[in-house]
Amino acid sequence: MGLMSWNDGPDSATPWGESIRQSIVGEQMPPWYADPQGPAVRGGFGLTAAQSDKLLTWVTGGTPEGDPAKKPGKVTYQARWSGGPPDLKLQMNADYVMAAAEAEATKEFVIPTGLREQRWVKAVDLLPGAPEIVRNASISLENGAVLAVWAPGDNLVAAPAGAAFRLPAGATLRLEIHYKKQWQNEGKTIKDRSTVGVYFTTPPAAGGEIQSLSIAGPAGQGNLPVKARVLALTPSLDRVYGSLTVQAVTPAGVKVPLLKLRVPRPEWRRRYWLEEPIEIAAGSRIEVTTTPAPSYVDLSGARFLKTYPLEVALDFVPGAR
Repeated sequence: MGLMSWNDGPDSATPWGESIRQSIVGEQMPPWYADPQGPAVRGGFGLTAAQSDKLLTWVTGGTPEGDPAKKPGKVTYQARWSGGPPDLKLQMNADYVMAAAEAEATKEFVIPTGLREQRWVKAVDLLPGAPEIVRNASISLENGAVLAVWAPGDNLVAAPAGAAFRLPAGATLRLEIHYKKQWQNEGKTIKDRSTVGVYFTTPPAAGGEIQSLSIAGPAGQGNLPVKARVLALTPSLDRVYGSLTVQAVTPAGVKVPLLKLRVPRPEWRRRYWLEEPIEIAAGSRIEVTTTPAPSYVDLSGARFLKTYPLEVALDFVPGAR
């Protein structure tokens, strides 16, 4: 949960008991905010009711140690690509050095692809060079589409069949990384040289290029000029909200739910790929609605250095199946 290490001793959980309880009850951890009452999304990892009950029983019971004979072996980090070896690996051109006095920073890096011909991309991943400080990242074409939004522990989710991002010949990627030290690394100088992994796919049929529409909020709205299949939504939050909903309202007045989140936090930005693309009519109005967070407390006390205005990016392909 980001509060302690799995390799800590048996007594290390006790001081964090109340924080763990609040994180579970407040739906802050694990950081997955898709509301099951909204449209289904891919790649979720929230706790089930049974899992939450088991953890809460353990915490309120004094965090007792389990059977020592069943204790798992020491966990060691192993760098790996969640989607298997990528077709193209692009490493940062130089190390980023996070000084000993720094605790948090957001940095941007430019990475040339060196491609001599246009390619089509189904997914993009990140392999952190210093996983202990790489908190989250965004990978996009320079002055173009956002190819991936990355967070630790996320499983790679590829664009659905028949849809892909276009990567022009000679394209340059922009990598934005949010760095943050946990208390174990305070006062240390740490170097990072992360690597972007690109997964290619075959050229999609006409109309299969993924396009984006940005809607500002709260109470934001925009119009989709073409008939489209909505594939994914990426909220960029300026604060914690009690809930965030996105819906399309067709010219006939039919309301089509697209996404529903509960208690989302800005430091865990992610792209929510829909389980099934949702078709909406041309001229539909896209509405973003938020509700205030009910007495939310940030347990980490962290200061998120780079803030964004509330915005929701809508990824879609024009036309219908």
